[in-house]
Amino acid sequence: MQKWTGLGRKLKKILNLALLLLLVFQFNNCDKAPSSDPEKLISYLAKPSLALYGDSIVASWPVEEQLSDFNVVKFAFPGIDTSEILSSVQNDKNRYNACLYEGGINDFLGNYSPTQSQVDATINRQIQSIQILLTRCEHVVALNLWNIEFPWPTLAVAMITAEMKERINFVPRIDTELLIQEDMLTDGNHPNKNGYYILSKAVQAQLEPLFPILYLYE
Repeated sequence: MQKWTGLGRKLKKILNLALLLLLVFQFNNCDKAPSSDPEKLISYLAKPSLALYGDSIVASWPVEEQLSDFNVVKFAFPGIDTSEILSSVQNDKNRYNACLYEGGINDFLGNYSPTQSQVDATINRQIQSIQILLTRCEHVVALNLWNIEFPWPTLAVAMITAEMKERINFVPRIDTELLIQEDMLTDGNHPNKNGYYILSKAVQAQLEPLFPILYLYE
């Protein structure tokens, strides 16, 4: 009898340790700690993790409202270029259920006559970042650039989009130029709330079928 009691205590300790490790992992991969409410905590822990890497587009994305099915963490800052996004990807060592990559416009701010070699360098950095993400994310999605307006670098964006379609074909890619219209932009570049809503729906359509657990809470 004492043998079984001791075994039960050991099993309880193992389960408690496993729960603690799970909590620590989730806290380290999400923006906000979950509520202390047990039901909310269970729901929180059941959500897949989603890491977003990019520039001001990602930084301003209202993910808490529009991508609430995921525990989202952002690695994004206004004004950064693909070199800085690559550094963010390299420096983050955590693993995620899904990751999203966006970026490229800031490489060409004020450059209205981009060369093909400059565009190729941007695409190479995008590919390098995505290939790293593939080593630690279960699923990776890339966002194309959409049509923007002057004084933003319109020619560079058109060239980047064409190259992305040609070369970034090894992960799912959302062709946002087919989704984001002129009236969805605040300044000829950044989406308004409706634009972000359209983006969020496209991301959900790409990711949700990969995570059946999400449909348990509908």
